[in-house]
Amino acid sequence: MKLTVFGNNASCPEAGGACSSFLVEAAGKRILLDMGCASLPQLQRQCDLAELDLIVISHLHFDHCGDLFCAKYQLETRIARGQALAPLALCSPALPEWAAKELLQGEVFRHTTVFDGSQYQLEGVELTFFQVPHLVESYAVRVCAEGKILTYSGDSGPCEILACAAKGADCFLCEASLVEGQHAESNHHLMAGEAGRVAKDAHVGRLLLTHYHSEDAQQVLIQAQRCFPNASLSCIGESYEI
Repeated sequence: MKLTVFGNNASCPEAGGACSSFLVEAAGKRILLDMGCASLPQLQRQCDLAELDLIVISHLHFDHCGDLFCAKYQLETRIARGQALAPLALCSPALPEWAAKELLQGEVFRHTTVFDGSQYQLEGVELTFFQVPHLVESYAVRVCAEGKILTYSGDSGPCEILACAAKGADCFLCEASLVEGQHAESNHHLMAGEAGRVAKDAHVGRLLLTHYHSEDAQQVLIQAQRCFPNASLSCIGESYEI
């Protein structure tokens, strides 16, 4: 199993950066976790969009799904220009009417609505969804393949369910939006120290931090490592063997 980071910025893309997007390669499959603003160009440096087997959207905030709309435009344009492309599998929370109308017309995507405890199977890969507290319906995702486990937190406030989702994971890809003293969003995002505590409680192998502000990066790392020493900052463009 391999994880490649195409975006990890919190809330909005920084200059030269991109919001949440992660490619998981396992069992011969390519699964994209989230497709935040400015991530599509990063993905296209390494992967043809049409070669993905599945796109998973953790929740419907644009820093996690914004470039999904651009992806739809690209694929439908390629089809209109004569390229034969099969519908691309898409998992997400229930789509509001406006988003369903925009994304699902034209059969570019084959959509599955996820819910708490739901599972999605690809040959050799199993995904399980855990609803977590956020401002909108939001899911952590546990990916099992090739004897390895990757858990992605999505966006989440503090909760016990994250430790369940991450239990025994080889890699826990977890948001760390906040550092000590930043409380305005603490009911729907995690502090770095909280990410470290979840990793410790879940007995994960490695904690990879995402959804952080670059100016806070070193404090994010220091505060997470106080609870879980095997923590590191994710980096856009980097790949990690799991």
